[in-house]
Amino acid sequence: MLRAIRLVLSAAAVLVGGALLAQPKGTSADGYFPLKLKSKWTYKVGDNFVDVTVVKMDKVGAEEHYQLDTIVGKDPKTSETVVVRPDGVYRLRVKEDKLDPPLKVLALPVKKDASWDINSKLGAQTIKGTLKVKSDKEKVKLKGPNGDVEYDTVFVEGENMDIAGAKTTMRIWFAKDRGIVKEEVNIQGGEKVLLELFKYEEGK
Repeated sequence: MLRAIRLVLSAAAVLVGGALLAQPKGTSADGYFPLKLKSKWTYKVGDNFVDVTVVKMDKVGAEEHYQLDTIVGKDPKTSETVVVRPDGVYRLRVKEDKLDPPLKVLALPVKKDASWDINSKLGAQTIKGTLKVKSDKEKVKLKGPNGDVEYDTVFVEGENMDIAGAKTTMRIWFAKDRGIVKEEVNIQGGEKVLLELFKYEEGK
């Protein structure tokens, strides 16, 4: 069950992919979900570090679809495909499985108290609930390689969502020019997974 939940959440080998600079033409994520090839995000998850890298872009019609790989050590553990559309940032695919319909993780333009319903499937797993922008000015302090770093973030929360059959609360913090800087997932039964940005390296 936990493995299925983690695949659905699609992150840093354990839950959610990140992401990262240079917006697709004709769209804008207000800087909160930037995408640039070869950009790499190093996240701290418990006592481990995981890397999320933008590895390629495919043109699909008028859209630019970006593949992000999550790597633990030297081996890719999972991948996801994302797209920025005028009304939001969407996850389209996790590995070979489509999200049907695509899952909106951030509504655009960013607006406090905006909310949107989620009702998607990833293979046989369901993802249902409501995401809401709880704050558009929340400060988050994280540890980096050179000490503490404070970010001004947009805080999105999904309380008591149904993810792969388990009650799950998701919290995501987006910072300009960095994308996801923090993510917290609380799973039915008391398990908690916390992902925090440690280092960002912009692609060349």
